[in-house]
This record gives sequence, structure tokens and C-alpha cells, in this order.
Amino acid sequence: MSKNWRFIIISPILGILSYILVYYSQMGDLPSLQKEFLLFFISAVFGLLAGFSALGMGELLNKLISWQKKPSIRFLLQCLSLFITGCILIVFYLELFDMIIHTGMTYKTFWLEHQDEFLKALLILFIFVFIYTSLDFMIFSFNALKKEEIKSVEMINNQMNLQFKALKSQLNPHFLFNSLNTISSLLYKDAKKAEEFIRKFAESYRFILDQNDKALIPLKKELAFVEAYNYILRMRFQDSYKLSVELPEIVQNSLVPPLSIQMLVENAIKHNLISKNSPLEVKLICENNYLHVSNNINPLRKQAESFQIGIENIKQRYAFFTNENIKLEKTDFFTVSLPLITNNNQNMN
Repeated sequence: MSKNWRFIIISPILGILSYILVYYSQMGDLPSLQKEFLLFFISAVFGLLAGFSALGMGELLNKLISWQKKPSIRFLLQCLSLFITGCILIVFYLELFDMIIHTGMTYKTFWLEHQDEFLKALLILFIFVFIYTSLDFMIFSFNALKKEEIKSVEMINNQMNLQFKALKSQLNPHFLFNSLNTISSLLYKDAKKAEEFIRKFAESYRFILDQNDKALIPLKKELAFVEAYNYILRMRFQDSYKLSVELPEIVQNSLVPPLSIQMLVENAIKHNLISKNSPLEVKLICENNYLHVSNNINPLRKQAESFQIGIENIKQRYAFFTNENIKLEKTDFFTVSLPLITNNNQNMN
């Protein structure tokens, strides 16, 4: 049932109940529907006007000051505005009543003769206003909580989808094929290096499988994985490739989405020519609360299509935890700057 229909049904009922309550407090008996039908009808119309006035006032206040921004001020302002609106409607109701009954009573005479009843009506109005505003706030809080829960579930699902895509990109058959070729070659040349290579290879895949279900991990763990992955790359490219890590210990306690730095190192490998004449160097440094991953540029003639996909994946995962943007810069070096995430500045947007 829509909100308007609820008001159309409930408001007249509350108006009639208010009339019955005031009548009983004055007469000590319940009014007869047959004898007082007109007043029952007027009370129902009065209740309907009061209901839609409350609805309209709520819509107006939502534009001026929402429950979410300043709930205490909104509560007081809504109580006050509804009470004033209710007083106006009561005066209108009394005027309408006087026109029907033709009492000819002045306001002064009415106050002297019906002071107690009028004050009781105001008290009932205040109680209704307070209850209505409290219920309005409770309904808003309940709906806001539901929206937050839905948003949280959607964020978790999106995050897991992004991490699954990152996992898929790391389990690509080309990397596996190249690694197996390297192992095959090392087995004939140097059994100890082959053993070390296999151990680092296993560490890399164990990390991918163990850490990928986590939203954030310590930078220190990500660097340990990058080091294991880097060993595999050094065996493959020898002196044509170098990774330089210059990060203070305190920075390594910050947090990163898993596989984010490794994906940037892998992007550098995918998009650059690596040879003795054109060696590739990847650097990790920290400046101004950003982790900078940069590499010199030796572009391939045919660029891989996965570059923007990888960068976009990292951007979207970072967006869950910080409002700071990932920065891209291209000069003689290509640099991706990742904002440092700590427990203090982490947020869920």
C-alpha cells in the first residue's frame, strides 16, 4: 500500500478518535453515531486534512533539513511545525463547528467556557504530533538501515567480483606456460635454482589463492608476494629486468588490496620490450602518502589489451576504502601512484 493511501485510511480514523476522546472527557459518555453523524464526518475530514498537512510538511522539511543530516534539529522542527499546523486546523475546525451549530460564541466566551477542553485538545494534539514524529524517525531509521545493508552487500559482491577478475588475470595460462618452460630449462642447467624457482612459484600461487578473498592486506605481505613473483621474473629475464623497492618500514604497515602492486609489475612486463639492450627497471617508492610504482618505457609495437582493464580493476577496488584517487603519470617513466590506506583513513564510501 502506498504512503498516500495509508494516510487516507488512517488520518480520518485518528480524527474521529480525537473527537470521541474530547466528547467523552466533556460529557462522560460516548457520542452517538446516529445523532452526531455530521460531527463524526467533520472530524474525519479534519483528520484527513491533518494527515495530508503532516505529509506535506514532512516533504517540505526533507528538502530543507533531512533526518540524516541533523536528526535532533529535524525532530524539534517537525514537532513545532506540525503542532502549529494542528493549532491552525483546530481553529478552523471550531469555526466550521460554530457555522454548523450557529452558537454565535465569541473567542473570549469560548475561552471562558471551554478552557479546559481546549487545553485538553492541545495536549492530545501534542501527543499525536510527538508520536507521529517519533514513528516518522523510526521508519526513516529502519529504511536507512535497510538501504545501508543492501549497499553493504552490493559493495561486498562488487568487491569479490573485482577480486575474482584479478585472480583470473594472475592465473593466466601464458604465465604458467612460461614458468614451466623456465623450470624445464633450469632442471638441466642448475638443479638448485630449479628447486628454488619451484618453491617461489608455489609461494606465488599459494599467496594468490590464500589472500585473494581478503579485501585488504598489509603492504608487507603484498611485498613478500611481489618478491616471490620477482624471483620468477629474474630467472626468466636475467639481467634485463630489475625491481627496486625503497620503502620505509613504517609504510609497510599500511594496507593495500591484494595483487594490486603485483598487477602493476606485471603490466610493466606486458607492455614493454625487455632485452639486454633495453632493460626494464621497476621502482617502488613512497612520497606524500602515496606509493609510486614506476618503470622506464620501452614500448612494444603491439600493446596488450589488458592494460586499462588492470588499472580500472585496481581503481575500483581502491574506491571501496579511500576517497583519494589513483594517479597516472607518463613522462620518460610511467608511474602509477596508489594512496596509502591505514586504519585511520579507511572508509567504505
